[in-house]
Amino acid sequence: MKKYILLTISALAALTFTGCDDFLTEEPTTSQSDVLTLNTAEGIADAVIGAYSPLNSSAWYGAAYILNTEMMTSDGRRYPGTSHDSGRYTEAYALNWTPNSTYAGLWSGAYYVIASVNSVLTHIDAVSGLDEATKNNYKAECLFLRALSYFDLVNVYALPKGSASTSQTKDLGVPIVLTPDLTAKPARNTVDEVYTQIFADLDQAESLMDPSYQRSGTDPKGFASIYAIYALHSRAALYHQDWQAAADYATKVIESKKFSLWSAKELPEAYTQDLGGKEVIFEVYDSRNNSYNPYHDSVCNLTSPKGEYGDCGVSSDLYNLYEAADARKALIGTFSDGAYATLKYAGKGVGTPDANNIIVFRLSEMYLNRAEAVINGASGSSAVSDLSAIANARGASVQPATLSGVYLERRKELAWEGHLWFDLSRTGRDMTRTDVAGTAIPSSLPASSYKWAFPIPVREFNVNPNLRQNDGYSEN
Repeated sequence: MKKYILLTISALAALTFTGCDDFLTEEPTTSQSDVLTLNTAEGIADAVIGAYSPLNSSAWYGAAYILNTEMMTSDGRRYPGTSHDSGRYTEAYALNWTPNSTYAGLWSGAYYVIASVNSVLTHIDAVSGLDEATKNNYKAECLFLRALSYFDLVNVYALPKGSASTSQTKDLGVPIVLTPDLTAKPARNTVDEVYTQIFADLDQAESLMDPSYQRSGTDPKGFASIYAIYALHSRAALYHQDWQAAADYATKVIESKKFSLWSAKELPEAYTQDLGGKEVIFEVYDSRNNSYNPYHDSVCNLTSPKGEYGDCGVSSDLYNLYEAADARKALIGTFSDGAYATLKYAGKGVGTPDANNIIVFRLSEMYLNRAEAVINGASGSSAVSDLSAIANARGASVQPATLSGVYLERRKELAWEGHLWFDLSRTGRDMTRTDVAGTAIPSSLPASSYKWAFPIPVREFNVNPNLRQNDGYSEN
């Protein structure tokens, strides 16, 4: 296991942590070393906590996973030649990625988490000093993290069930690795097999976790809970067109009454101030000194008008969707030259450049998931009621209870949280944009394109000859 983990760490470090001295000089908490082993209660506890850290890397939720997803759609815009143009995210905006760019670091980061939790799951039952309830909660956390990792991997490197792409590798997902095997060189599993594994992990996590379990600490919402498990199950089921499950798990979150929608008054400051975590189900915690995310490449620094770079701007296509009274319009500000910028990552006031918690699941998405599932045939709730709940909380007009209505509401509500690209892909729609930075930038991407699935990094083929590259990309 150590060999596999260290291979993954070295690749991840080379891509996303160069120049980050703390990471490169300290022993990673999830590797099996002389400093930390997985045969003690303390070692297991530290390993589970450590497995969350890569989620905040600049290759994942800390920056690239969110920013690539937005810049490749009509929500994002670069403003070349301005004071906030350092050239970052040019490839994503131009829809011109290669096997060594764009999402390359996500593969290593996600498999690092998978390797880490696989090792914990293998060793935990033999460890003394942990009661059965604690072991079960730790196992549930690990299963949630593995499910989330596979979900993000399969949506980046494969095509979803509803894709209209004509790619010949359409059914290929990502390799499933469930044990700390030193020698395995797995081929890619199918998309359906990966989703089957995701749902199996979530079902087991749900059965193991105490419903009242919630880690304490700086940010309790930065750790798995039963509601985070439900939320991921709802989203994964929606993406895989399991409509009733998508609605049912959304309902579990909504009817728990543990969360409430931000009001129109609260919303403009909700992303930078603590409002009791009202909507937040699960988020990735960030701090100024987090060694997994070099501050120069943080999502805050790349989007906020207060940041050092601000390459990733908002398009007028998105800005013009909001009515004047819609509170969500206040979440779009401007750079010094008047170009639009998202304020969802304006910083927490903990340093300069600043840091942000990255929301992964929140309550409004559950209403939207359920509305879409009901329109597609799920029972048990009303799409009109769900769409009305969001619109009324935001001070906006209620969208019709149709697929086009829910798609528009998803775009407005979840903008700059990493959804639109995947929403287009899973529903087989073209990407079109009118506000683009010059004629060299594509104004559309057809739903039939192979580019909806990203290339597996070239380095992976050097260590695993059983992999197959996605259509349109090279293996070397």
